[in-house]
Amino acid sequence: MSKRVHFSSTNRVYSPVPGTPSPSASTSSLPSSPDLPTPPPELDIDDPSQYPRSPYPHNLNFDHLFPEFEVDKEMHVHACLAYDPFSQPAVAHDLSVPIAHVREQYPLFSLQEPATQPPLQSLIVICPDFLPWDIHIKSSAVHPDAYVSVDDVVTTIYKELRLPVHHIEYQGLGPDKYAVDAAYFARLSRIENQQQRDQEASKGVKRVDFLRGRNRFLGLCVTPRGNDVWELNVS
Repeated sequence: MSKRVHFSSTNRVYSPVPGTPSPSASTSSLPSSPDLPTPPPELDIDDPSQYPRSPYPHNLNFDHLFPEFEVDKEMHVHACLAYDPFSQPAVAHDLSVPIAHVREQYPLFSLQEPATQPPLQSLIVICPDFLPWDIHIKSSAVHPDAYVSVDDVVTTIYKELRLPVHHIEYQGLGPDKYAVDAAYFARLSRIENQQQRDQEASKGVKRVDFLRGRNRFLGLCVTPRGNDVWELNVS
């Protein structure tokens, strides 16, 4: 019996001053592939201070990518979240593992620091090569001067990638659906406890599976959509 999937410009960086505290019923199935598991059936889901400059030796110039676009020269992204195509990320965590494990990889004080400088009350993260959804991030604090923190970014990305995928979104993948299937089963295979694995399997394909196995967080970089829209880079 075959496996089945179930449905339910310039990148500017700032480095803070050290030590600052701071699926259910199925109606149809898609055809099987001889090399990959059977794609999932359709389902209906109700979608319910002053900071020093970059720690890197140079500003990362993306002007050749967006020659017509000019970003506010004073907007910087936190060093723990910054994408640098010329070096390893400050914190390269796995986007598919529980958020508690991710937080352990960040310096404790940095999690509560602003994700950007100047701070923003909200921002959007996109990943156009893999995710058809924008990730909207707001400050988890409620006071008037609240800002999006490093923890807000890390936590919201994790939560958004854990949302289930609707069958219409899945069917729109075309040939890429087989890579998504493979990512789904690979994610399940990493769960050692059988009961937990079965429970996770019953929740179906999730948005993280749309990364098609590219679960390594490489950081955020600027986009032509404005200072409050940042692109998620993965590998």
